[in-house]
Amino acid sequence: MTFPIALFEDPAAARPPYPAHLIEDWRLPDGTPVTIRPIRAADLLLERAFVVGLSPRTRYQRLLSGRKLLPGELKRLTDIDYRREMALVAIARIDGVTQELGVARYVRDDEHEPGSCDFAIVVGDRWQGLGLGAKLMQSLMRAAVDAGIRVVGGITLTENAGMVALARKLGFSVHLEHGDATVTDLRWEAESPAPTPAAGLRLPTLRSAPQRGASGGAS
Repeated sequence: MTFPIALFEDPAAARPPYPAHLIEDWRLPDGTPVTIRPIRAADLLLERAFVVGLSPRTRYQRLLSGRKLLPGELKRLTDIDYRREMALVAIARIDGVTQELGVARYVRDDEHEPGSCDFAIVVGDRWQGLGLGAKLMQSLMRAAVDAGIRVVGGITLTENAGMVALARKLGFSVHLEHGDATVTDLRWEAESPAPTPAAGLRLPTLRSAPQRGASGGAS
């Protein structure tokens, strides 16, 4: 999945406080404690180490290209305005070192479709297949609904079978992009049934958002 990156920001607008209510404790199947929490500007080095550590294939699935992040992109990915975007990171102490294991984020897209957002997720290669992607996505969807978002959408490479399977498990509709079968569109609406928990993973139920007016490897 690509990570939508906001390019414009009103510097005069006061930033909201850190959304500490979204912090959660979780555990990997082997019992390793993991903290799921909103990203913050101080996570720049963690995010950089995480991106550098991704395999070429996972990085390609993340950016939909083989390019590297441009200067300044890491700062924009960590120093965010919680009013219009959210990024949840999974943090754990591995081999005595604090590491980022994965990240899921959304960016509001009200101009395209009122009450919608674009999402993206990537889980480090070592941590794929352990339920972390499902946990991050479910937490992100709940945060989006709590923020008044009713449509969560995104795209992934059609060959990214893990992401497509995860999206289906969480209740997303999955359709090939019109005119480009290499890309798959993913869409979930808050009125849809709540995401199905992954095996062995107990997830809280999503609440439907209020109606407004008349939108890498991750297993």
